[in-house]
Amino acid sequence: MLLIIDNQSRFIKLFTRHYLAEQDFDYRIFDHNQPISLPDKPKVKGIILSGGKGNPYEPLNLTSNFVALINFNVPIMGFCLGHEVIAAAYGGRIKKLPEYHGKKEMIKITEPADPIFDGIEKTEVLLVKSHSFYVSKLPSCFNILATSGTCETEIIKHKTKTLYGIQSHPEVSGEEGMLMVRNFLKICRLL
Repeated sequence: MLLIIDNQSRFIKLFTRHYLAEQDFDYRIFDHNQPISLPDKPKVKGIILSGGKGNPYEPLNLTSNFVALINFNVPIMGFCLGHEVIAAAYGGRIKKLPEYHGKKEMIKITEPADPIFDGIEKTEVLLVKSHSFYVSKLPSCFNILATSGTCETEIIKHKTKTLYGIQSHPEVSGEEGMLMVRNFLKICRLL
């Protein structure tokens, strides 16, 4: 089963409707401020922390994100705000961009051998961006896998855990973005 924490993302709803609903594996979606309750004890194989409004320091209650990070020893991927939550949880810093960034941006893959990029034959991909904040200081336990003109920390991965953060929205970025998402689901052994 895939567990999704929805941080009020408009994109995760599209992703659910246009992709997850067509898959053979189970998934459950919890709101960012809803307790994670799994009474039938399904085996969680992976977690997605969605994008959303705000940042990890603002009043939006992101408790479910942190509960998922602490209590589940499974692969986790964060999109946009989820990416920022992951960095903040491990001691990183988040800063506000000079202005909102809401367009596609070329992402430069610096570590193409990582399994998240399997099947991507080029080192630059165009991904949808929609954010006002970014990870300005990466925790020392993470590596940078990709950069962009907006964010040096565009795609990150924990050095010892299967924990990815993507500042962009691969879930709505077409073929290459969805290939990264499918690679994550393969890592989770859901596909």
